[in-house]
Amino acid sequence: MKRTKKVVLFFPSYSSQEASPPLACIAVAAPLVAEGYEVRIVDQTIDPNYREAVLSEAADAACVGISLITGPMIRGAIEIGTAVKARFPDLPVVLGGWHPSILPEQTLAAPFVDVVALKQGEITFRELVHCFEQGIGLENVHGILWKKDGEIRQNLPRAYPKVAELPSRIPGYDLIDYNKYQRFTGLRWAMYSSSHGCPYNCSYCSNASVYGRNLDVLPVDQVVDEVGYLVRKHGIQLLGIIDDIYFAFRDRCLEMAEGFLRAGLHFEWYIQDRVDCWARLTRDQADLYRRAGLVRVHFGAESGSEQVLRSIEKRTTVEKTLLALERCTEARIRASFGFIFGLPTEGEEDLRATLNLIDAIYSKSPNADCYTNIFTPYPGSPLWPVAVEKGFEPPAALEQWIDFYPRITRLPWLSEAQHRRLQTIRQYLRFGYHQVNAGERRHSFRHQLILDLFKPSARARIRRGWFALPAEVIAYSMLQRLKSGFAANERF
Repeated sequence: MKRTKKVVLFFPSYSSQEASPPLACIAVAAPLVAEGYEVRIVDQTIDPNYREAVLSEAADAACVGISLITGPMIRGAIEIGTAVKARFPDLPVVLGGWHPSILPEQTLAAPFVDVVALKQGEITFRELVHCFEQGIGLENVHGILWKKDGEIRQNLPRAYPKVAELPSRIPGYDLIDYNKYQRFTGLRWAMYSSSHGCPYNCSYCSNASVYGRNLDVLPVDQVVDEVGYLVRKHGIQLLGIIDDIYFAFRDRCLEMAEGFLRAGLHFEWYIQDRVDCWARLTRDQADLYRRAGLVRVHFGAESGSEQVLRSIEKRTTVEKTLLALERCTEARIRASFGFIFGLPTEGEEDLRATLNLIDAIYSKSPNADCYTNIFTPYPGSPLWPVAVEKGFEPPAALEQWIDFYPRITRLPWLSEAQHRRLQTIRQYLRFGYHQVNAGERRHSFRHQLILDLFKPSARARIRRGWFALPAEVIAYSMLQRLKSGFAANERF
């Protein structure tokens, strides 16, 4: 059956307060827009009427596409996919993104899913839409799993496309209502990627299951031109360049910063990278990035224990973490460090070393901040089979992955009391050490005042290791539950 030249893309919420235009939807929409298709993007995080919006737009669409990663986004995907099938039983529903790419058979087993698009989806999804519009079969579309007559079929794999050969994402960016995101977050911002992949083999990371251990980059001229377009056309004030590793090719990155300066672009940007990459920079190079608008670097520090860093094949050291902090501080760039608690080899001394490092980071730089999570084993990562061998039971169906994220997931090597203690420590870190979250709703004055009142005692507990009888955490939890609209996943 032939269909119209219209596509609906749905982006489920990750159950957080952060909202930015969904890069995954922008990327798959762009080549369709360039071919004259009408594309509607519905973002659950900023649209309270997302269900009605999807169903209304789907009435005359060729298909509905949903992009998601593992965890809470699956709840929204199931809700919308099921609703679409209930109203339009013959309308194809396509799932793509990280989770469907890693577990395609299990994802496709969900009754509302017709097709799973694997890995990089721009070209694959465009070909699928062509088939839906023309009413022809999917046998010749590479890189998908799909259902036919109730049976799962797997087509030939798609060769990984060079990132420079992918269609421009600019037509997708032009679909976004940036004013709507700015009203929601107070920030006019967007995400952008100038490369795909990472050559490192950190054992907690599932990147290689999608991209392999390859790093593929866009030409510098294209990056400068596209970023310039977003800044000038859409007034972007902050751009998150979310490459898995930004500084792998140092000369290229310096050329990019120089290109932003030559183009006269006035915007701020942030990146994510490894501490050892930044530690190699000179003071003059760091200053160049700051002049070009770089305001923040998100580092994966992971642990303050050398033993733990070796166990996860991080290939860096605590000394380099502190060198990266020093270089950022000199250049007036905010250094943000992520840490993982509960890794399989982490003992009490390792945890203590991490808390000491976090305290030292804040002492050395008032502009720095740190974030923590409890380790969650992800399919496709080197630590996944280790976790299963240690007794971790993988979810058996798509819906069981909804609560699979650090706040909730239980690890077999941590008792209930140990897990609860780690969560208590994380709460005290939030109370005692400030965090600056881009793209999130700000706390009210009253909420912030409560957090500030807990700060001195929280820092004392972290420094002394006093986590028994967590009166502040209990009091804060009670206050949260008294608030109207309290949500268990709210960041604080």
